[in-house]
Order: sequence, then structure tokens, then C-alpha cells
Amino acid sequence: MAAVADRALATGNAEDAAERPSRRTFLIGGELHGWCLDSGAVPPAETGERATADDETELISAAVIASRLRTWAALAGPAPAFTTAHRPGSDSTGVVQFRTGGKDGKEIVAKIGDAAMIRSETAFIARTNSAVTAIGRDPLFPELHGVHIEGHQGVSLMEAGHPAELDAQLFQDDARTELRPDAADTLGPYLDQLGSWYRLTAAGHTPTSGDYLYRERFHALREQPAFLSTFRAFFGDLDLDALLGAELLLPGGQRIPGYTEAAAWLDEHAPGLLPRTGSQVHGDIFPTNMLRRAGGGPMFIDPRTVWEKRQRPDVGYGDPVFDLATLLHGLLPMTAILQASKQDRPQDLFGQLDLTRPHDLSSLRLPMHFSPELRAMESRLAATAPGDEPVDAVRCRLYIGAACSLAGWLKYEHSLRSPHAWLATYAYTAWYLWQARSVHENHSS
Repeated sequence: MAAVADRALATGNAEDAAERPSRRTFLIGGELHGWCLDSGAVPPAETGERATADDETELISAAVIASRLRTWAALAGPAPAFTTAHRPGSDSTGVVQFRTGGKDGKEIVAKIGDAAMIRSETAFIARTNSAVTAIGRDPLFPELHGVHIEGHQGVSLMEAGHPAELDAQLFQDDARTELRPDAADTLGPYLDQLGSWYRLTAAGHTPTSGDYLYRERFHALREQPAFLSTFRAFFGDLDLDALLGAELLLPGGQRIPGYTEAAAWLDEHAPGLLPRTGSQVHGDIFPTNMLRRAGGGPMFIDPRTVWEKRQRPDVGYGDPVFDLATLLHGLLPMTAILQASKQDRPQDLFGQLDLTRPHDLSSLRLPMHFSPELRAMESRLAATAPGDEPVDAVRCRLYIGAACSLAGWLKYEHSLRSPHAWLATYAYTAWYLWQARSVHENHSS
């Protein structure tokens, strides 16, 4: 790559320039500021024909990739070579994997995103790994090799994990709707690692994120530009307020309150439900954020410490029950919804769906109940949280936390891809809030 980039800096001789036109690209900003890449620098003897736009693009790409890898290698290791690109998450703009050279070559992941986010996340990762290794446990997160700040953009360079392929191990059907009987045991090493971390960092004060996640966020999300634009993309001029205010009709004739009434219930009751203690938390324990190390042990990636860019004084400190709720919503129903979206199969989510009556979700095909396997998982999650709270208090927050995580997906048009997926996600948001309300009222009576 470096050779191609160096050749691209040449101007070519006068005879070549006279025979064919030359396109030049000037790079502005970053390490390559001031570079001029000349497509006429590719000699005909090597290409066999006049340089094309594709040739120019290849030159630019080769130069930028070579420069970027050399910069990263200064932190991670010598002689880097590109391996693969991963799909970025909600808080990153790119994720690139490369391998360093030499006899001790290793796979490195470069996560690219907002510089402030990268600084905050890597500081949290370093503190966490240092704390858990000090008590003789494996690091929770990937080993951090370095951080590179480029103006408003940052890059974290970390140990590459291996896919755990948890979907295939947790679910017994391709639609990702039925948990395997041993699903809770499959997640055992991950939950044990989390439980040890929670106990190590437990403290006796309420997380400042508590009220936002268990109450306020349900109001804030519906005003988010991405939430509104996603709704318009799927439903056009449909009245959003009318949909959120309508009672929902679910399979089997069940009727439950809609989003607006559920949020009003939280306004009244959430203050009494908030946790009085907390610990360090991951913030987004979705199955895709759970990998394995080379030796097979659990590894977590992409911790989430901030929601909707709301800064707070105790970044990284939260309610472990909410942490575990982010895993619960992935088990029912988010993995199944994303699977149907990825395969472009909205028919897996609903039978006959009338989009002019979006409150009628009675043809939903996903299971809207707690199977014995999911109940076993719920018990395992509750046992992972530290402390001695009553089980019903933990269950109530698990359900509200799952609903909060689901509501966050309603602003991601590119992930949901269809009104069917949006409505399925919305149905479970309201359903989990109804489960929380039912547990609370039964416990209080």
C-alpha cells in the first residue's frame, strides 16, 4: 500500500502528461493534509490503458488506508494489514480490524467515533479491567492498546474478540423466538463475570441516571428528531399522538394501555421504584456485544455510559438491574425482530396488518408470554444483581428497563426497516410496561 501511495505522489513525465489528461485529488485535513494524488501517475506500462475514475479511487483509498494503518500501528504494533470491517454500533462511525506483523502478530480492532465518546469509553474500560484483574478475574472488556485523537474524531485500538455466536446457542429456532432449555446455563460465564463486577463496585447511593431511564426517557424519546423521522418514514401522515394514546389490542384479545398512559403511570410510581444502591454497569448487554476471548472466556464490548448525550457526574455507575434488563429485551423480542428485518421478512412478525389501524396488533406472530425457559432466565438475571431486594421489586425494574431499551429502537429506521418491525417493537414496549404495572399492583395489594 505504501508503494502505491508513494507512486501516486509522482507527477509523471511531460510526455505522458501530454498524451492523456490527468485528474488530481487534493486531500485536506488530517495526517494527509496537502497531499496531491494524480491519476496520471499510473504509468500505461503498468495499467495497459488510460487511468480511469476507478483507478483514481483505488489510489486515494490505498493512500488513506496505508497512512491510517501506519498511524494506528504506532500504538498497536508493526506492519499492519487490513483484515475486515465490522458494522458500527449506534455510538461509532466505523469499526476496522487489522493484524499486526511480526512473530507476535495480533488482531486489533479500531473503533472510530466522536473524540469525547472515545475518551470517556476507553477511560471506563481501562478502570474496569484494572479493577477486575486486581481481584484475579479476567478483564471484562478487550485489552486496550491505545487511543488516537484526530480533532473531533477519536480511535480506540483494542484486542479483537471472537464471535460467540450466541444466537445459535440461545435459540432453538431460526426465527429467534424460542429459547433453548439450557439458555441460562449458556450465559452462565457472562453472568458470573458481571455479578462479580457488580459486587466489587457496589455502592450505597442512587444512580443519577435512575429517574431518566425508568421514567423521563419515555417522554424524551418521543420528541427525538430520529424518533419522529423514523415514524414518518414508516407511517407518513399518521397521527403519532393518537397511536401512542390508543389502547393496544394484542393476540388473544388482550387489551393493554398504550404508551401515553403507561408513561403517565411511570410519572406517578417510578419515584418509589428507583434503586437505592448501584454499581458499575455495562449499559447495553445485547447478545452481539458479548464475545469470547481466544481462550474461550467471556468478553464484553461497546459499553454504554450515556443516553441521548445526557452527561451526568457518575458516568459508568448505574442500576445493575437495568443492565440486566438490556439483556432481557434482547432475548424477547429484539433478536427476533432484528432477524426478521435483516432477512426482509416482515411476514414473520405479523399476519394481516392494517396500517390504518396500527393499534390493532392482534396478528402479532411472536410469543407474547414468558415461557418456562424465559422464566428460568429471568430468575438467573435477578440472582445476578447484588443486594437483597424483594424479587418483585427487581422484576418490576427488569420489565421497565426492557421497555426502555425497546423504546430506544423506535428511532432507528435503518435497523427496523419496516412499519411491521416498528409496531412489533412498540407492542413489546407497551407489553413490558404492563407487566411491570401488574407486578407492582399485585405486590402492593
